[in-house]
Amino acid sequence: MIWLVLAIGGGIGAAARYGIVLWMEHKEQPYYVSTFIVNSVGSLLMGLSLHISVDQQLSTAFFATGFLGAFTTFSTFAFDTVKLIQEKDGRGVFLYPVLTLFAGIILVTLGWQII
Repeated sequence: MIWLVLAIGGGIGAAARYGIVLWMEHKEQPYYVSTFIVNSVGSLLMGLSLHISVDQQLSTAFFATGFLGAFTTFSTFAFDTVKLIQEKDGRGVFLYPVLTLFAGIILVTLGWQII
């Protein structure tokens, strides 16, 4: 049962992420903006989800591991950073990783503090 819940959460998270990617492409935003958005929103939601009781194994599997695991993406963040290096975008190479890291930490903390 838990595997099914995990898979459903992951499918919804991946679809939500893809929707944001398409939305940002439609808005003609740089490729890394969608990654920054999903990782920032995901960090806030992870902070909120830390209040889910460990006894609620299905909720944690669905939301924290499934949905947020598929929604957020470290590998794309790393790939986007390498792409900025290849494009010789000095400002982006510095700002993108730094802002992503700080936004993630701040938003997890904010999410944790809200509840």
